[in-house]
Amino acid sequence: GVTIIEETKMASLANVATRDGLTGLFDQTSFKHRLKEELERQMRYGSPISLVMFDIDHFKKVNDTYGHAEGDRVLRQVADVLRQQVRLMDTAARYGGEEFMILLRGVTLTRAEEVAERIREAVQSRKFPGGENQPTGRVTISIGVASYPQHASNGDELINSADEALYEAKRGGRNRVCIAE
Repeated sequence: GVTIIEETKMASLANVATRDGLTGLFDQTSFKHRLKEELERQMRYGSPISLVMFDIDHFKKVNDTYGHAEGDRVLRQVADVLRQQVRLMDTAARYGGEEFMILLRGVTLTRAEEVAERIREAVQSRKFPGGENQPTGRVTISIGVASYPQHASNGDELINSADEALYEAKRGGRNRVCIAE
């Protein structure tokens, strides 16, 4: 049977595992909780952890041109692409607004960059509602990738490293993957 301790642990995980109502992905709170757990596991077993952070390029234009209902459709479809591209053991979250985050367990930086590129290509090649009116004629994403322990000594630093890489991708012209410094 299940011990009281295991039962309590499962109950607390269920409480923490809250989902974003629009996309069905984890929300920011759940994501941060998962990241903390993974970092604790990493310290015990030494397996790598990588973060892929991305946001939808020119998303404001989608909302401004077509309204929030269309914007929401784009967000849901991006979440669908994400679900198709990540493993069950990974944690995909809507981090806020049009920003998404993926926690890749046991994945090196090189492999994380490949996953990020695959997601970027999948979004770029998908037909989104109103995508043809985006500045590039399609919906695209900019992505930042960071790994622990190379780019950070804790969860907040890892998120910040991925975030800085994401902004580098934006500055570099969007629709690209950048790796943390």
